[in-house]
Amino acid sequence: MAIITRRRVFAPAPAAGKAYYDDDDDYCGGAKRKDDETAAAKNARRRFPMSARQAATMAYVEENGRRKDKLLVSSSTSTSPRVRLRADAMRCLAVPLSRDGPERQITGVLLDAAVELLRQSQSQSQSQSGLRNGRRVLLESVEEQDWLEYVSSTADAAAAEDMAATAKKYLNHDIVFFPVNYKSHFFVAALDVAAGEYQILDSSNHGRRFGIGFYAAAMSRIRDGVARCVAAAAGVAVAGGGLGNIRMVDGLPAQTDESSCGFFAIKCMELWDGEKLERGFTMDDVHELQAKLAEELIFWEMNEMQDVKAEIEAMARKMMMSCHNTSSDPIN
Repeated sequence: MAIITRRRVFAPAPAAGKAYYDDDDDYCGGAKRKDDETAAAKNARRRFPMSARQAATMAYVEENGRRKDKLLVSSSTSTSPRVRLRADAMRCLAVPLSRDGPERQITGVLLDAAVELLRQSQSQSQSQSGLRNGRRVLLESVEEQDWLEYVSSTADAAAAEDMAATAKKYLNHDIVFFPVNYKSHFFVAALDVAAGEYQILDSSNHGRRFGIGFYAAAMSRIRDGVARCVAAAAGVAVAGGGLGNIRMVDGLPAQTDESSCGFFAIKCMELWDGEKLERGFTMDDVHELQAKLAEELIFWEMNEMQDVKAEIEAMARKMMMSCHNTSSDPIN
C-alpha cells in the first residue's frame, strides 16, 4: 500500500535607538552615515523608522540573498509546522520599494512562514481561544493548495485517510483561510464553512481587473479537492464541480504596485473576520509588513539559527557605533 507523506516546508538583542532610512536620503538617527553599508541598509524602506537590528537584518539578507546553501530560519517542534528558509527565499524582503517588480514578489515558502508567525501571534493574543469575531479560524498554507489540487485528481485509495482528516480539520472551524497562488498572483479564499461559500479577498483594483472568471479558474481544483475530502470523511462519493459558491468581497483596499500581492494576502488573513476587516489597512501597512518580516522571522523565538542571530546583532552594534561616531564628529 502506498504511503502518502505530506511534508510541510515553511518558509530581542540590542535595538537601542531608532534610525530613519529613505530611498533617497542617507541618514542614520538624523546624522549623515558612512558609505560602508549595503544598499538594503541605506534604502531599506521609505517612510518607516527602523531599529539598528532591523536595518542590520535587511543588510544581512541582501548580502546573503543569492545563496541557496545559507539557512537563515529553521524551526521544528511537535506543536507547529516545520519552518525552513534559505537566504535566497528571503531575498525579496531586502529589495527597496523603488524597485517594483518580480524580484520583490514573495515566494510561497516565505508566505507560509509568515502565516506560521501569524498563527503563533494570534493564538497568544486571543487568550488561546483561536476565535475571531466569535468564529473559529483556521489559517492554511500555500502548501495546502498543492495538497487539494492533488486530491482533486487522485484515484489513490491510500490518500483517503489523509483526505478524511483534512475534512475534519476544516469542519472543526467556522472560517478556513486558503492563500492561493494562480498565474503568479496571490489572493485569499476564505471558506465560510456553515454557508458553504468561498469569499475572495483581493485588492479592489485587481478584482476589477481580473473578474470573477479568473478566481473561478483558480479555485476550480481547490474546491473540488475540498469536496473530495468532505466526501472521504463522510464515506460517500462526490460528483465533480467542487464545493461551495464563490463571492468576490468588494471594498477592500487597493494594491498600488505590482509586487505586493503576497503581503496583501497576509494582511487579509490577519484582519478578515468573515464579514469585514477588523481594521482597515493601506499600502503603507503592507510595505511596513514587508520591512519588518525578515527581522521577525530570524529573531523568532522558535528559530534555532543562533549563529545567524549573533552575526546580525554584531552588525547592528557596528551600525549604532558608526551612527554615534558620525553624529559626534565636529562640524567643520
